[in-house]
Amino acid sequence: MGTITNISNISEVVEVDYDGKKAEYEFSELDQIEHSYAITVHKSQGSEFDVVILPIVRSAPMLLTRNLLYTAITRAKKLLIIIGSQDVIEFMIKNTDAKVRNTGLQYKLEEL
Repeated sequence: MGTITNISNISEVVEVDYDGKKAEYEFSELDQIEHSYAITVHKSQGSEFDVVILPIVRSAPMLLTRNLLYTAITRAKKLLIIIGSQDVIEFMIKNTDAKVRNTGLQYKLEEL
């Protein structure tokens, strides 16, 4: 994730700072970047934010897992605000179902 640091209407370029690394996007390339004022837990993996507002809504049980809740909570560095129903949060805490992931990672590691 980065921060837009400059928009030039003259040269039609947007400058983005990615933790000290600058990138320029021509106006015709702006579809390559997304606003991140509201992102999913999955897209936030590997990042931290000073403040996280976590809306928890009733949805498919396969999405309401302890792992997802843990990941969301650990994104907040200073403040976490959870908005939602207590019973859904309790369901997530109890839901330890981990889906089996079929990947070729083990095979690839063994080949190395």
